[in-house]
Amino acid sequence: MTFVFLLSMINLGSTVAFTQVLSLGVSAMLTTYMISIFCVTLKRIRGEPLLPSKFNLGRWGLTINIVSLVFLLFLFIFAFFPPAPNPTPESMNWAVMTYGAVVIFAIIYYAIRGRHAYVGPVEYVRKGQ
Repeated sequence: MTFVFLLSMINLGSTVAFTQVLSLGVSAMLTTYMISIFCVTLKRIRGEPLLPSKFNLGRWGLTINIVSLVFLLFLFIFAFFPPAPNPTPESMNWAVMTYGAVVIFAIIYYAIRGRHAYVGPVEYVRKGQ
């Protein structure tokens, strides 16, 4: 409730800031969807076996995954558009700049420290066996 209250206060102070917060949330969510679907699509294209699951798209799986990636990419691009045509610098959606800065920081951090410290889930599974 506190988090929702604080987000509501952003809207009272600046609708531009609120739009940026919403755009960042949507773009981050779409990014996670695209990464996971892309990984499954890549495994299907390479002919590698997928992990066993209760849900299966059958022979249409690859087609559905590719269509969903195209659709998500379309939504991802439009998540950064300004809320109205011909925006002024004050009404522009600056979320793309913030998103880009976070992505660049994450890549640099991973290159310097993360790749040496990260232990993936496969290593945890191997330790448990």
